[in-house]
Amino acid sequence: MDASQRLAAKHREPGNDKSYVSTLIVFGTRLSSSARAAARNGRRLWIPLSLVLGLALSAAGQSSDPRRIDLTQANLEDLMNVRVTSVSKREQSLARTAAAVFVISQEDIRRSGATNIADLLRMAPGVDVEQIDANAWAISVRGFNARYSNKVLVLIDGRTVYTPSFSGVFWEHLDMPLENIDRIEVIRGPGATIWGANAVNGVISIFTKSSRETQGGLATAGTGSQTKALGLLQYGGAAGQSGTYRVFGKYVDTGNAATYGGSEANDHWARMHGGLRSDWDLSPSDTLMVEGDLFSNQQNQTRRSNFMATPYNTFFNSNFDAAGGDLVARWNHTLAGGSQTSLQTYFDTYRRTDMGVPEVLRTFDLDFQHHVALGERHDLVWGLGYRENRSSLSEGYALAFSPPSQTDNLFSAFVQDEIQVSGSWWFTLGVKLEHNPYTGLETEPSVRLVWNPAGSRHTVWAAASKALRQPARTDTGIEAEVARLPDGPDSVQVVRLYGNPRIQDEELRDYELGYRSELTRTLSLDATAFLSFYRHLEDTELQPARILPGSPVQVLLPLLFESHASAVDYGGELSLNWNATSRWRISPGYSYLHATLRDGPVSQGLAGFALWSGFPQNMFQVRSLLNLTRRTEFDQSLYYTARLPGASLPGHARVDLRLARKLGERAEISVVGQNLLRPRTVEYGDSFGIVGTQAVRSVYGSVTWRF
Repeated sequence: MDASQRLAAKHREPGNDKSYVSTLIVFGTRLSSSARAAARNGRRLWIPLSLVLGLALSAAGQSSDPRRIDLTQANLEDLMNVRVTSVSKREQSLARTAAAVFVISQEDIRRSGATNIADLLRMAPGVDVEQIDANAWAISVRGFNARYSNKVLVLIDGRTVYTPSFSGVFWEHLDMPLENIDRIEVIRGPGATIWGANAVNGVISIFTKSSRETQGGLATAGTGSQTKALGLLQYGGAAGQSGTYRVFGKYVDTGNAATYGGSEANDHWARMHGGLRSDWDLSPSDTLMVEGDLFSNQQNQTRRSNFMATPYNTFFNSNFDAAGGDLVARWNHTLAGGSQTSLQTYFDTYRRTDMGVPEVLRTFDLDFQHHVALGERHDLVWGLGYRENRSSLSEGYALAFSPPSQTDNLFSAFVQDEIQVSGSWWFTLGVKLEHNPYTGLETEPSVRLVWNPAGSRHTVWAAASKALRQPARTDTGIEAEVARLPDGPDSVQVVRLYGNPRIQDEELRDYELGYRSELTRTLSLDATAFLSFYRHLEDTELQPARILPGSPVQVLLPLLFESHASAVDYGGELSLNWNATSRWRISPGYSYLHATLRDGPVSQGLAGFALWSGFPQNMFQVRSLLNLTRRTEFDQSLYYTARLPGASLPGHARVDLRLARKLGERAEISVVGQNLLRPRTVEYGDSFGIVGTQAVRSVYGSVTWRF
């Protein structure tokens, strides 16, 4: 483990169901009785035997290998200066960062045993990761969790990966070789001043390694009970005298999970992914990075005939596919006075056929930024951006957009100034201006204050921010049949959802207070408290019924998106890192969230989000990294989510174990167990017509060889 990985590993910090969820709430969607019975069978949470075993093994093996890895090598000053870039679009020490940031390092990733990005995010306190089936997740920060969560911005090497049709993320599109991820920076709280719309409750920024760090060959192969096949072949080399490159191909085959009754489900997932990255030193002042990816997904799901649960639903197996790619280029230039500029452009496209509806997306983005020091006290970053999204959704199964094809243009500018008030105080003031085609010009300001005396182990910070979730095509142009109900022998009731071209931005005004410290040489702490006020949250309003003549006669019940709801939530997150011995690190985390949701005075009470499914009040995790010997690692993870308010699902827990052995300097073999507490676990349940499945207890083994 190199120095930067040790630092990031040691100093870690700790929805809104779109479109159709409102109709699910209106008509009281719940899990089937078989799902509730299966969930109740695992109501008790057991203390993982693995943690006790880890303590015993650590004590027994304390002197067994004089070459053991020391997990306490980094000193306090180094730990307080871990570098992060997502908060201000420039490198910044953690000690001077006025935001709740949690860094998942490459060492954390390697030792997690995870096979996808969604499971990696379970490490971060305040991030709610719920698996719907074997290929679909609901992921959010500080509430509003759902299959189509839309208040968290996700980036890969500066490229936004949200889908303009609903402002959220298809997480199954983002799988990549985890070995190539340098770190994941998770910001809990608004990041809109820097990143713009949809960076409301958080920003998840994934940074991949430079191709200079991945020279030579890498081959990985694995198989198991749930991960049927896992393979990666990669090679990196020199490109002339000033550049390097890497190319890779990856294949993953994930088997079916279990139905609520315990039989095998229909949610198989297979993915092929290939890519390249090249890094060039064009001159002492100029660098260039170019990377691209291609992917193809084949997935299965079980769906109901209506988006909402009714006694008249029928169920069917659905196969769907997605394929796409992206190309990113970034040029960094250092000016004579020491200031820095960056110009980045990317093109991203995919075609996804789901529910019989083919969707095609094409995105072009251009971003410029300039970082300059003005005198001794001002550190200024400013930038300009332009993005074009063209999306097409052909009419298909019970779903259409009006118009079917649309091109949206987004223009933006931001400026942020960090002012050193004294040797201990820094004040940051910034604002983002964005013009979108739905609501016009919007502003997203923030102010941040940091106290960190020179050489101190302690940092106290505070922040006040405004952030917006811009409307998407779903909000303004969707036409979806969400239910069809018999209404006598000659008529039928049809519930149809319509977008609203006059929908407003969802607005957040957020206040945060944080403290981080190296309490001792072996114990660090990070704590954050927040208070958030939401306005103009999306809800649905029932419109006057209409009679459509025909045979049978249709009684149309229209639902229209509106912006009448509001919410207030408060809570906090806490994370610790404790080096129990020189070979054993324990990292617990806890988050609390309390939310109050309100409908507007003219609303009929059809909120566009669900308190009982999207706002877990208590989440806890603890990770244990244990070096048994210099070449043998034993790692354990426990993730627990308490019962949600008013939900039919009980709290659920997940335990993962990893045992790995290095074979020489170039090879490693590992065995990983996942979801070990119970044979089957329900994490989320049904969502948007998808019939949820149960995650199953599984084991897989893998071999990694570097050449």
